[in-house]
Amino acid sequence: MLQRLRSGRRRNGDTGAATSTVIVGMALLLVAGLLLFSRVAHANDLRTKAQTGADAAALGTLTPLRDQAVAMALQGIDPGGAGYWMVTGSANDHAKAYANKNDSQLVGDAHLTGMLGNTARVKTRTNDCQLKRKEELTDKEKDDLKNRRNLCTDTGGKQGIGRFGTATATAKLYYPTCYYRPDDLLENPADPAGGVMSGKLMCRESGGNEVEAFPNGNRDAVERLFRVRLVDREDPIQYTGLPDGLGPAGGGPATVSECIKTGKKPDDSLTFGERVVAWALCWRGTPYSWGGGTYSGPSYGICCSPGGYSGTKTLGFDCSGLTLYAVYQASHGKIALGHYTGSQVDDRRGTVVQTNALKPGDLLFFGSPTPHHVAIYYGDNQMVEAPQTGDVVKISPLRSPSAARRFG
Repeated sequence: MLQRLRSGRRRNGDTGAATSTVIVGMALLLVAGLLLFSRVAHANDLRTKAQTGADAAALGTLTPLRDQAVAMALQGIDPGGAGYWMVTGSANDHAKAYANKNDSQLVGDAHLTGMLGNTARVKTRTNDCQLKRKEELTDKEKDDLKNRRNLCTDTGGKQGIGRFGTATATAKLYYPTCYYRPDDLLENPADPAGGVMSGKLMCRESGGNEVEAFPNGNRDAVERLFRVRLVDREDPIQYTGLPDGLGPAGGGPATVSECIKTGKKPDDSLTFGERVVAWALCWRGTPYSWGGGTYSGPSYGICCSPGGYSGTKTLGFDCSGLTLYAVYQASHGKIALGHYTGSQVDDRRGTVVQTNALKPGDLLFFGSPTPHHVAIYYGDNQMVEAPQTGDVVKISPLRSPSAARRFG
């Protein structure tokens, strides 16, 4: 009996020890699992932080471009010509600022694509990191740790060699469609294709309601038309940092300028006025189209002139469309004029010059007190103009202008 009791106690003791070992083992596994789970959760948290920073940096890179475009619309200037070259500060500066606000850092450079630089791709990494375990370190990392190089700080304030969360994001600025509504046209009887548009600039999103941007524009309402959105991929068109006005015109059959045909792009070594003339002559022979012309080239016009002429089916320039294009290109997109003669003659960025002291590139205005036509002084008593419906961009003998302005 005593032996059985002793045997029983010994067996029970073995069972108890085994049970304790299992419990301890399970506890250790649980701790290891919790540590692993914690590291995985931390790694996921870093990736989330990095993505938040990348999204903010991509959107923030394009915010100043949106603001520039909105400001142009509120001034009665077609915002379709707003390119990143107009923005104060570099894309990197703006990307860094928004990344930093979201506990991240910009990795490399912000990459702009699209003719206007209106698509931005960025890569960011988190400020904090997840420290590597000693067994994960490479020989170089062990040396860095020993010599206190390339260290990072985790969320607990500890320093060591670690992993950062990284992410990329791409954003794009979408512009509304803007046009000048010919509600108030002053007809010049001597020029049946002439007329001066009122300064009413209307803008709308695709399929959306129209908003008056100028002269009675509400900033909040206009700004809502400019959408900065995250997208999946970059624009396939390379951004050169300069306005590109020599390719095929958008929205219709390809119309190629003489500068493309000859390979002679206006040279920056020319004076500003000479560049204005040269850019206008790139499109010599292009048809007149009432309301036609953009900052990047010819376009279909609008209906209708005071004489009843419509430009809706003609790809080309009207008089002020040609001058705004030439000045915009010559200034590398820094000077975006409004698309009506009245705004150009009143634009204070240009200096008023005497009509007997003209230089090539001066804008010439005809009609008083309100001008109905604008051309570009060529030199030698000649001018470049888009005269009227049925005619083309050409060099004409100088007539007597009522006013002149010199830009640049």
